[in-house]
Amino acid sequence: MCSICGYFSQEEVPTRIVTDMLQKTEHRGPDAHGLYTDGEIQGSSEISDLESREKARVCLGHSELSIVRGEAGEIQPLRSCDGSLSLVHNGEIYNYQELRSLLGKDHALEDEDNGSEILLHLIEEIYDGNLLRTVQSVVKMLNGMYVFAVTDGDEVVVARDPAGIKPIYYAEEEGRVYFCSEKKGLYDTGGKIRSIPPGKILRVNKDGLSIHQGVIIERPQIDITDFDEAVTLYKDAITDAVEKMLRGVDKVGMIFSGGVDSVLIAKLISDFGCDLKCYCVGTKDSEDIKNAEKVAKDLGLNLRGIKIDERTVEAVLPEIIETIELNGLLQVEVAVPMYLAAKAASEDGIKVMFNGQGADELFAGYWWYKDVVREDGFLKLHDKLWEDIDLAYDDTLEREDKVTMANSIELRVPYLDRNVVQCAMRISPRLKIKDGDDSTRKWVHRGVAAMLGVPQYTAYREKDMAQSGSGVHDIVKRVAEEYFVGKNVEAVELEDKGSNYRYLDEDYGTPEMWAYMHEITKVNQCLE
Repeated sequence: MCSICGYFSQEEVPTRIVTDMLQKTEHRGPDAHGLYTDGEIQGSSEISDLESREKARVCLGHSELSIVRGEAGEIQPLRSCDGSLSLVHNGEIYNYQELRSLLGKDHALEDEDNGSEILLHLIEEIYDGNLLRTVQSVVKMLNGMYVFAVTDGDEVVVARDPAGIKPIYYAEEEGRVYFCSEKKGLYDTGGKIRSIPPGKILRVNKDGLSIHQGVIIERPQIDITDFDEAVTLYKDAITDAVEKMLRGVDKVGMIFSGGVDSVLIAKLISDFGCDLKCYCVGTKDSEDIKNAEKVAKDLGLNLRGIKIDERTVEAVLPEIIETIELNGLLQVEVAVPMYLAAKAASEDGIKVMFNGQGADELFAGYWWYKDVVREDGFLKLHDKLWEDIDLAYDDTLEREDKVTMANSIELRVPYLDRNVVQCAMRISPRLKIKDGDDSTRKWVHRGVAAMLGVPQYTAYREKDMAQSGSGVHDIVKRVAEEYFVGKNVEAVELEDKGSNYRYLDEDYGTPEMWAYMHEITKVNQCLE
């Protein structure tokens, strides 16, 4: 939805630091921009037109991606009715309509369908002079993906959603704390860049910086042990999540591999009557392209296939490394299909996309989960699923937010809706993996897909990774080997992430592929 940034300082510092952050992350919100500087708020359609005081102790910045009906909402930062609080918000509050009904009558709302405005008024209604305690109370009410920063002039409090779907980073340097939606906005601050963990709250005031508990993903008891009950409850939860995420949006895109996770969401979106266009990326002979074309035809879905080859991938790799702010082989490869899908969707005027992230962690979709059951049993599997859900922000979510927002597109993740997670993790792990072939992983999930009309050949299609199903892994391997013909390959160690590193012992990729990632970074100066 946007970019947020800002700082709190013991002494006044130049506000151009924040406008510079906005420039570096303008792709996240190109439609409108605003600044809060020690109580003053102003906005403009252009960052360069923002005229703020030269220095301030508290400065908040916001860049807006207009989504609802293609119209720009109220420019942020937003100010409370009594003028005591100001807020910048990135993300979506899916239960904003329900929360709006709880507000007292004395709140003057400019737009009753603006989740950001309702969030601010919730904070205002509860605020008793203790901003941290107020935010801790409010986040427990929210169902959504969000990062927001709110100030009363004396301190700044920054909160992140419990799944970590929306990223936020901060750096501390000589009595100043800076924060920004992407690392690139903080490169020039001089401090070590850190991520605010999911569900945590950063508080900074004259006493310094501190991290506090906000809201956690609740651990429900396992109390759904009947397959039919599990299918019914999960179907209702995922249907409700998709419906809420479509509120106010007429046209959406779907990152579409032809697998059960993406096809199920696409089928639900289509059934709700939304204008949907699906995007699949792969080589012309890849399994993803072939499966996506077949199921899209059978379900009557509008599909745009993006065919790739060696030169396509070679050209886009520097952009991707700069975008995701990582150069690990697995992270880069997985980002390629989504980045190109989002780029195509942006060309088509799409501003909101959905994907199928999270289903594998909820329903034991990866093949190594069967090894966990075989070696340690179903309770250990349940524990491992929670571990992977907790780490999804670092494994996948921050990367996926960046590749879509780089193309000014907001990504929505129905499988990580608060109520969907709660429902899925109440289901016995014995209903998630059945004996037999690989298609029996995600058993309840596949049953719901089949019930909702996803063809059997897709509902029970074997899991394939994005980088292999699209053909990206083989392309990167060929490009890297071609690059190093007649050259020495030096071993390199780069930061990489992903749940497979926690389960598999074998090395990922080849020395040439890792060295190639290093060469791209060095030659193109993709990372700071």
